[in-house]
Amino acid sequence: MEKKTVQEKTELMEKYENETGNLAIWNGEVSKDFRKWKKNKKKEQKKKEKKQELLSSKKEKSKLDEKYEQGQKAGKDYDHLIVVEQLHKTYLLGTTAVAALRGVDLTINRGDFVSIMGPSGSGKTTLLNLIGGLDTPTRGKIFLEGQNISMLSDNDLADIRRDRIGFVFQFYNLLPQMTALENVMVPLHFSGKLSRRGKKKRAMDLLSLVGLEERAHHTPSELSGGEQQRVAIARAFANDPAIVILDEPTGDLDSKTGILILNLLRDLNERGATFVAVSHDAAVSEFASRTLHMRDGKLTHEGKVGGLKETEMMEFKRKKEAEINKEKCKSKVFQFLFKNQGRQEIPISEIRDYLPEHILNNLPEHLNDILREIVEDNNIKGKIIDNTIILD
Repeated sequence: MEKKTVQEKTELMEKYENETGNLAIWNGEVSKDFRKWKKNKKKEQKKKEKKQELLSSKKEKSKLDEKYEQGQKAGKDYDHLIVVEQLHKTYLLGTTAVAALRGVDLTINRGDFVSIMGPSGSGKTTLLNLIGGLDTPTRGKIFLEGQNISMLSDNDLADIRRDRIGFVFQFYNLLPQMTALENVMVPLHFSGKLSRRGKKKRAMDLLSLVGLEERAHHTPSELSGGEQQRVAIARAFANDPAIVILDEPTGDLDSKTGILILNLLRDLNERGATFVAVSHDAAVSEFASRTLHMRDGKLTHEGKVGGLKETEMMEFKRKKEAEINKEKCKSKVFQFLFKNQGRQEIPISEIRDYLPEHILNNLPEHLNDILREIVEDNNIKGKIIDNTIILD
């Protein structure tokens, strides 16, 4: 009689016995119940492995989606307020495709005053509309404060325009039936962040900032062109935007009033405001911190662009007048300091108030820069700290 081989217990058999209370081996043979349990366990294990694989795949996909979403929202460069990457815009005129922008790359920092200049049809207004969220690109990306606004819906774009972007247009776009104060309050109504009293105070503060607090209750028809543009600038700052878009800010003004507006913009820029302006007016470039030129839908940085508002003779005359005003300004500053002998600290605002308006508004540089020049040339002994002259 053939002797049967005794089956030794395995770890799996012991597990079966612990789970079921049955024996895996009966009289030296593996039981049928154990074989059935073992088969089911293999199925369960495969199912578990498949589920785990699917879960891992979902997690990986989720990570990729998150990374992609962050890539959509966050720019490659977090140090810039605006990042424009390979921007294209094509319009259809009937069946003809017209390329307005042909691959524009641009970065704008906080506190910049960027002037984009060029002849009609060069694409500068199209670029401004895209940066301002008034239009969407055919191809390319626009990042504002790290968010890809070129991917946003119309409703989300409207929120961005309301909260983070201010606009100043060539023809002011003020509501004719409303006073200057009410016009500045309009964006505040849509934000819903302030009470009626808070909105009024904010609007009055902004009108004071642009020197129009005494004209607060006048309607646009009672204001000059320059005053209307100042109201428009105050309105643009109502919701404390990250950037203010200027579309031909001096286009509807005479040259003298245009310089007054540019001086105001330069002063606001000195306080930290960020501007992007497009213009035919060459005088704008004198007040901007950066000037870019556009031609045929591309940014160019070399050479002068024709078709601008100011002729070379006008530019020469304006700069000569500005230099004369600079010398007059210095003379008035020394006169003021002589009258205030004995004082050790003099706020620059007092000097500003002392200077005649026609001189202050027609300087080739910011007043603070002229005062620094006087100090650095040792014409007065002292230093400038936080908008105050400290005399030795």
